[in-house]
Amino acid sequence: MALKRTSIVSVLFRSCLLLAIFLTLGCSSLRAQQEEAVSEAESPTLTKADVVAQAVKAADAFLETLEQKQLENAVYSFTDDKQRESWSNLPVARVPRGGLRWGDLSDPQKEAAMAILKATLSENGVQQVVDNMNADEYLKRNSKRETSFGSDQYFLSFLGKPSTTSPWMLQFGGHHLAINVTVVGEEMTLSPSLTGGQPIDYEWEGKQVRQVAEEEDAAYALIASLTEEQLKKAVTADRYKNLRFGPKARKIEPAKEGICAADFDDDQTELFEALIKSRISVLNATHAAVEMKAITASLSETWFSWQGPTNPGGDASYRIQGPKILMEYCPQRLGGIPTNHIHSMYRDPSNDYGLGFIEAQRARHNTAQGISGSAVSPSPNQ
Repeated sequence: MALKRTSIVSVLFRSCLLLAIFLTLGCSSLRAQQEEAVSEAESPTLTKADVVAQAVKAADAFLETLEQKQLENAVYSFTDDKQRESWSNLPVARVPRGGLRWGDLSDPQKEAAMAILKATLSENGVQQVVDNMNADEYLKRNSKRETSFGSDQYFLSFLGKPSTTSPWMLQFGGHHLAINVTVVGEEMTLSPSLTGGQPIDYEWEGKQVRQVAEEEDAAYALIASLTEEQLKKAVTADRYKNLRFGPKARKIEPAKEGICAADFDDDQTELFEALIKSRISVLNATHAAVEMKAITASLSETWFSWQGPTNPGGDASYRIQGPKILMEYCPQRLGGIPTNHIHSMYRDPSNDYGLGFIEAQRARHNTAQGISGSAVSPSPNQ
């Protein structure tokens, strides 16, 4: 399917870095209840326990709206690895998702489902979900043939029972979107989660939408700040690359590729952190701050690489790899314009699917029980 930019403004967004900083995303909506995507967990004054309590309350409220058959389809065992790994960038016709289909929910159920996202993600994160779903609906409406695209083709499920003590997981996603929120006690992580979308630039309800705008601008600001010698290290290929740590990836290990953040000056370090934060801030402010603290503490072991042209608006990919973060941004050729079709990945190699949290929780339990040695398993199935 060949897609063109919807307006000249869309091109200017990507080609003019300074102007993009002052332009705001068009407000998108799927339903009336989505128009004000304000996260209940956005306030940084909330404690981690407060945020988790809100998420559990929202999840329980949603589950109470379900009929018995819906409830059976929505909740999986926390040890169900098949469901845990059912997310993908591909349409649901190619990779079926488990759980409840968005298009099959009533309006009150959709409102309750959105409340869960608002309780776990940031305002920016919720808007990214809405923009992604609207983009898929845009694809459907502008397709010349029948497709499995569309805002109805997104699925919500739980692994485990929502709890403030026991591990559980919220999954929401479909084409180009996989929000995987694992909660362990008062801790919360989005690793692994897939974002991006197609189209990135589009017009919706009379307003211009530009997905991942903040991240794109931050990336080009960083690459523009590098010296000639730094660019020689950072740029590892003359053409964009595809995801290395995407769906079904098994080897989740960072590589020392490109330039190490230890070689950045203070201004470049600030730009580098801003780029990382643009992705981490999909999560609510309280838990995102914890993630950023851990990432910045390991910057001396974190690497940045760039593939493709360095001019703003070019079809380039980049990777950030370190002990606490694997972050990818990858244009795609399908659709005609690579920069209008993006696959993005975020993973924490030390805590994928919350395994680091689970290990720590088990270690604390073992200590409290006076168990000698390590009885902690790296798998949520154990």
